[in-house]
Amino acid sequence: MKVETTTQYKTDEGIVFSLSKITLMESDRGRLRELHFGEAKRAHYQVNSMVVDMYDRMQARNLPCLLTVRISNPLTRQQADAINTVRGNVAKGVAAASGGVAGKVGGLGGPVIGWASGAVVTAGMNWYLKGALPSLHAGDVLISIEGEVHGGIGPQHSGVTLVIKV
Repeated sequence: MKVETTTQYKTDEGIVFSLSKITLMESDRGRLRELHFGEAKRAHYQVNSMVVDMYDRMQARNLPCLLTVRISNPLTRQQADAINTVRGNVAKGVAAASGGVAGKVGGLGGPVIGWASGAVVTAGMNWYLKGALPSLHAGDVLISIEGEVHGGIGPQHSGVTLVIKV
């Protein structure tokens, strides 16, 4: 197990992340539970389990696997509001695009059917996405784990995110 990088960086929204890059080999699998991510505080075991699951998902075998773990500092109210605004904009954009396509397809049945199908799909997608994308609050911690393996059948990449609620 080789720790490549341990650093911190700040996003445009002012969120500070602790970044750890670790290269693992197959022989290191048994030692993954020994890793300690102090930034996760009480969710340390959850983060550790996610790291083990990510390594197992990558099926690296004898190839090196690069795991990148990002853990944010607890969010402030302003940071959570900024992310929630982006979340709302994403939901509206995807819903509008889906509704536009549905309206065009429904328009083949006539203008009223096209308008109705577009409106229903837009509202439905907006409702679904707002429920699927989590609302963040002050004190929440964002965690992202990415795995990368080069070689074999080609480069493989996978990621998982988690929000630790307060």
